Amino acid sequence: MNFHIFQPEDALRPYVKQYYYWEDNTRGIIQLPQSLFALGDQYMAFIQQGEATVKPTNHPAYILPANSVIGHFTCACQLQVKGPVKIVIVQLNAYGCYKLLGIDMPSFTNYFRNLDISAGSLWQEVSAKLATVRQPDSIIPVLNSAYRSCLDAGSRSLRQVDEMVDYLIARKGNVGLEELAHIFHLSRPTMERVFTTVTGLPPQLFSRMVRFKTALKSLQQMNFPQWQVNMSKNNYYNQAMFVKDYLLFNGDLPDYFEPVATTIAHMHTGNRLQVAVAS
Repeated sequence: MNFHIFQPEDALRPYVKQYYYWEDNTRGIIQLPQSLFALGDQYMAFIQQGEATVKPTNHPAYILPANSVIGHFTCACQLQVKGPVKIVIVQLNAYGCYKLLGIDMPSFTNYFRNLDISAGSLWQEVSAKLATVRQPDSIIPVLNSAYRSCLDAGSRSLRQVDEMVDYLIARKGNVGLEELAHIFHLSRPTMERVFTTVTGLPPQLFSRMVRFKTALKSLQQMNFPQWQVNMSKNNYYNQAMFVKDYLLFNGDLPDYFEPVATTIAHMHTGNRLQVAVAS
């Protein structure tokens, strides 16, 4: 498997977070690289070869078109990929898609939009250029140029939502909605409406995602069986709340720490889309 991670140019941050290049000559079902998709971020996929099928919990499965933008996943999800595969994936932050593409965000949560249909010819041209690259790092100038063009063309105002997202992340999701509305001088209904329009997620759900990712990252770094004791430090009142979120976002119950000091928590492998804990 040939898997690379590249950084976009500084001018594109924070909207564009990372570029992924994934190539594998294996035929048949291929295991998804672990932690490829992060909870709370959005992704654009340019599939040069292979087929990717997405199955969110309680939603019909769908096959991604060659060039697509994938909405937020708000529940556990499985991604099945048939190889040989060659895919370029772009990680955007929570409001990057709205800023760069101006797409109606809530309309494709747990779903996708075909870029060839909804975003004009730009992404068809980008896909054609990506198809000609011979070295993985050659995708960097192609993607940098495309996203720079999106910024230069002008796009929708974020209406303070970028500041709200940054504040929620800084507070690790431990913010009440009334507090958030007060800080940004908005009524609660207006704040919720604006936040959902720009990110595609209600602020309460986004806060829950941030809290869960923070807790999971902290617990996975532990090497002693005391994760229950640390629930309150991660803004969870009790173990049951954490298990409820784990079940929602991962689709199964957590594998608990073994009662020995040398074991850490782990996540299922296979073709399940994993929750990445890195930013």
